[in-house]
Amino acid sequence: MVTKRPNPKKNKAARRRRPAPPPLGTARGGRGGVAVTAAALAEGVVLAGGVRIRTARADDLAAVRRLIASVGSGVALEDELGAAMTAGSLGAVAMKGLAEGPEALTYELAAAASSDREATMEDLLIGLTCVLVAEHPEAGTVGALLALPPARVLSEIGLPDMEARVGLLKVIKLKAVAVDPAYRSGGLAAALIAVCRQLYTQLDYFLLYGQFAVGSGLETFYRRQGLTVLKEGEGVSLTIFSIPAGIYTEPTERFFVCDLN
Repeated sequence: MVTKRPNPKKNKAARRRRPAPPPLGTARGGRGGVAVTAAALAEGVVLAGGVRIRTARADDLAAVRRLIASVGSGVALEDELGAAMTAGSLGAVAMKGLAEGPEALTYELAAAASSDREATMEDLLIGLTCVLVAEHPEAGTVGALLALPPARVLSEIGLPDMEARVGLLKVIKLKAVAVDPAYRSGGLAAALIAVCRQLYTQLDYFLLYGQFAVGSGLETFYRRQGLTVLKEGEGVSLTIFSIPAGIYTEPTERFFVCDLN
C-alpha cells in the first residue's frame, strides 16, 4: 500500500457443524447498532449456536496467528501484538474507553505524548488495537479479526504531527478477518465485523477502512456488511483533517470504507 495526498486530477458434514447466522439485527455497526461493553466483550457476545464473539485472550494466540495468516498477502499478527495478547495489554485502552467514555482515549494520548510519559505511543497503539475471536462451544476459536490504528500511514501522508497523533483516535483499519473453512457461510465474519464497527463507533472513531485484492470477489461480501467498496484506483479521503489528505492502494488492491460518526 502506498500513501500520498490526493491528486484532484488525477462438504455436508462441515455444513452441519456451521452455526446459524448470528441474530445481530441492527448491530451492523453505526449509531443504530446494539451497544457493547468491555465486560460483554470479555465474556463474549452470544450468537446463535452458542458461538461467542469476544476479545482475544492469551490461549487464543496460536489459533489467531493461524487464522490471520490464512488471509494471505503476507498479513500476520505481529510479534509485539502477540506478546501484548499474552500479557493482557492488547486492546486495554479501547476497553478503558468503553468503560469510562471516549474521553479516556484522549487522556491516554496526552499521557503517551507528554515529555515525562510512562507510556509510549507504541503502548497506545497496542492498547487501541482490537483482536476479536469467534469461539465455538465445541471447536474453540474458529474466527478472528484484527483492527488497529494505521499509525505508519498517518505519519506518511503529510499531516502535522499532532493531527497524525489525533488520527490514531479517529481512523481504524480492519486489517484482517478470517473464519475456519468448516465454519464459513454461518455469518461469523459478518458478526466479527459488526462488533468491531460498534466498538469503534462507541469510541467516537470517524472512519473504518480496509483493503482486499482485486479479482478476489470480496467486494460482494463487504457490500453485504453495509461497507462502501471503492472503485479500483480510488483512495480513501481523510477529510476529517485540516489539510487535504488521502490513502491510496497498489493497483492490485481496492478499499472498502465505513463512516462511523
